[in-house]
Amino acid sequence: MSRNTAWDVRQRAQAQDGPPPVWSGRSIVAGAAALFVGGVLAVEVYGMAASTVESHAPSDGPGGAVLILPFLACFGVPAALWGSLAGVLPLVWAARRLSVRVTGRDAWWWVPAVAAVAAVAVTAAVGIWTPGAGPLALAWLTSASLLTGAALIARDSALHGPRLLRTLGYGGLAAVAVFLVGAGVFGAGLLTEYGPPKVTAAQLAGTWSDGHGGTLRLGADGTARAEGLTDHESAYEDEADAHSARYRCTGTGRWAYVPGDSTTWDQRLKLSVEGCEFDDFVSVYDDAGWSIGGTSDHPKLNREYGDLDAPEWYTLTR
Repeated sequence: MSRNTAWDVRQRAQAQDGPPPVWSGRSIVAGAAALFVGGVLAVEVYGMAASTVESHAPSDGPGGAVLILPFLACFGVPAALWGSLAGVLPLVWAARRLSVRVTGRDAWWWVPAVAAVAAVAVTAAVGIWTPGAGPLALAWLTSASLLTGAALIARDSALHGPRLLRTLGYGGLAAVAVFLVGAGVFGAGLLTEYGPPKVTAAQLAGTWSDGHGGTLRLGADGTARAEGLTDHESAYEDEADAHSARYRCTGTGRWAYVPGDSTTWDQRLKLSVEGCEFDDFVSVYDDAGWSIGGTSDHPKLNREYGDLDAPEWYTLTR
């Protein structure tokens, strides 16, 4: 019997008996392995992309995924198993049922079609916290890709046997390839990591605004005047609205530019204003003060506040 004939016989049998079983341990494990590998690849790609755009702190670069791999192994594996059982296998089951009902046979291309629809629900959930066309499109593309890949591998495992070692093996090779390609792209200068612009004290002199009525005027002689600046740190400690008038201050003081030791990330604007909580001259920390951000054409002054592990930023622009 030829291969095509055997395939036709199997498809006719599936059409008569219904879709083959998908709820098995090997399918769950295969789907989880695919989700885990896909998550690692996504972290690599997004980490590289994020290192090229403006940020408040230096990125981990192309090797960022390697640094968080232990975290992914500890928490990502249980999450992948749950995601395979709760999301991937139901998707495979639904794709099979629809395929047999509509076409009379189990066709693999129904998996990406159903995954694309299921990804809409994930995108809607992401949109609650991160609205905007760009983030929503990225969320849909990522979730649809992860669901499609995991569902196809889980389906293949249900039909032909365990796929755990094969998935992890090819996934490991793909992760190494992505890392090497990314390192090569950055090494060749095709992409560059973001870094704050190098500034001077003369460039910082002038008037800066927070966009909400607060301004900071830096004189060329080292004097400073704040009008309606917001003390976000005090508001954070009080668990209050930072835009309240009680957290806005006006006063005069002094400022100085500190160029830093080695990189533009070390640059700081030291500020002390009477009547405000900003007094960076008395701090013993090298990173006290306002960091420099933005670009050469549009520099920014950034001040960190809130949780040290997940800080927020108060930004002033020209």
